[in-house]
Amino acid sequence: MAHFNLNEYQTVQERIDLFWKKFPAGRFKLDIVSQSDTQVIIRASVWTDKADKHPTTVDFAEERIGTSPVNKISHVENCATSALGRAISALGGEFSPKGKRPSREEMAKVERSKQPVAQLKDWLVMAQSMGDDLDGLRLLYSEAKTANAPKETLDRIAEIANGSSGYEHPDSKPAGSAGVSE
Repeated sequence: MAHFNLNEYQTVQERIDLFWKKFPAGRFKLDIVSQSDTQVIIRASVWTDKADKHPTTVDFAEERIGTSPVNKISHVENCATSALGRAISALGGEFSPKGKRPSREEMAKVERSKQPVAQLKDWLVMAQSMGDDLDGLRLLYSEAKTANAPKETLDRIAEIANGSSGYEHPDSKPAGSAGVSE
């Protein structure tokens, strides 16, 4: 498994600040290339001189909606930041020190992706949003259990499911009840 030091990577804001210092007559343009219920793709174009007809660099970023706490509510903004950071980095030199094209934010995302799925999903928020969808709650419970979610999380999902089937606690339900059983 590859190891890396996040301190060796620039943040996108550091790249933007360097860019404006070196190219005060530059400009950025961001375009949504594709957006669906599951993802967004953004193109970032960078001109070192706004009078130039064509951009100096262009790069893209893609974000999956709901894959992180940020992407649950700000997937477009997060994607735009990533695309811009990558496009500025493509200028090379001080914008991509040590040949490190990804930004610190992108590498932090890689680090987070190493966490088990059980830690990445907010199982309880998902369970609470299902209301009285008992089949959905059963499926969620099974998925959380397979992903080794903490016992407290599994217990709470069971409580939510059993509450929707008319039972207050998973241990208090009679055999054959409709709720989730552990």
